[in-house]
Amino acid sequence: MPTSHGFISRHVRWEGLLEAGLWVGLAGSWLGLLGRWHWLLDLCSHFRWQGIVVCLVAMAWAGWRRRRWVLRAALLTLGLNGWLLARAAGPAAPGRPASGFAVKVVSFNVLTTNQNHAAVLQWLQQSDADLIFLMEVDSVWAKALQPLITSHPHHLIQPASDNFGLALYSRLPPARLKILEPRAPGLKQETNLALTDSVEARFETAGRPWMFVGTHPVPPMGKEYSASRDRQLQALSRYLETAGLPALLTGDLNATPWSHGFRQLTAGTRLQAAPGLWNPTWRARSLFGIPIDLSLASPPLYVESRLIGPDLGSDHRPQTMWLRWLE
Repeated sequence: MPTSHGFISRHVRWEGLLEAGLWVGLAGSWLGLLGRWHWLLDLCSHFRWQGIVVCLVAMAWAGWRRRRWVLRAALLTLGLNGWLLARAAGPAAPGRPASGFAVKVVSFNVLTTNQNHAAVLQWLQQSDADLIFLMEVDSVWAKALQPLITSHPHHLIQPASDNFGLALYSRLPPARLKILEPRAPGLKQETNLALTDSVEARFETAGRPWMFVGTHPVPPMGKEYSASRDRQLQALSRYLETAGLPALLTGDLNATPWSHGFRQLTAGTRLQAAPGLWNPTWRARSLFGIPIDLSLASPPLYVESRLIGPDLGSDHRPQTMWLRWLE
């Protein structure tokens, strides 16, 4: 007499758990669209590459087990993630680059505990960048990077032991170079939120005035920190708009191009994403790799191209931007 398999059999339990996991994975891509309502939902928005992998696995499973609803859901979710990734590729250049204006910028979260000081210094020196913006700079990093002062005599270094030290090295003479405190005019925030400083520099290159802002908000781990990140990005967006100068904003934003914080940063502004913001920069070679080191520019400034650098011992990868002025 044949034995029937009950719901609690190993075979059914394995299939049921796998399919339930696929449904949860597919749902996560859609829940990420609701990030404005809760910080946990916003965390779901970051994993678009991983969402595509879940879609492909779900499609294979649906084809094998003939699950039509799983297949339909996977195809819709694949379209959603593909569309969002394509949007993060960046817009086409809206004009022709002006002659005489070409600035190379490097932005890198070096990681406070990273011991590869010599390798980072060598890579930065070989990058031949006009501006170098670094995050998580403590006193040890500040000392290790002192040789940069020779090639980049204009600098502002604010080391800190709490992972929010900043440094800017420039070989372009700035008209203004300062720490932009979060409670400065135009950046007022609620006093109960964790806040971080930014670096501001203003330049005149080939007769064209422009400004640079480098920032590193707190990671959105928890309600308070998530609110702090979002409000800081929103405040910086307003500050750049009221400054009246074309600007480049860059750094470890602790936000992906699909997060609520990023939407707040770009909503109602002229800021345009640099090319290739879909490319993971944090834990880039791991299952959890996401793009949180980002750059945006306001016309007529434009990031002509952007390159993600090598593994230098940090959990982040450096980003190199070629900045142009559009006629």
